[in-house]
Amino acid sequence: MAALLIKSVPPEIHQRLRLQAERHHRSMNREVLAILEERLATPSVTNLPPPVKTLRPISGATITGIIRRMRDQIR
Repeated sequence: MAALLIKSVPPEIHQRLRLQAERHHRSMNREVLAILEERLATPSVTNLPPPVKTLRPISGATITGIIRRMRDQIR
């Protein structure tokens, strides 16, 4: 079985994890695994705005240009 080491856990997160593990009668290791399993089992939800309805179709070239401009703004 694989192992995972998490470094530099802030004390407040460590404390919350310890308390949550106690509430669920689990070790901290089992609690972390339960949290990961639950989180990874549900599909990821992004904070994207709702789709925009356009008056006419948008070409692929226009979409590509928009994506490239947005990507350049992030860099």
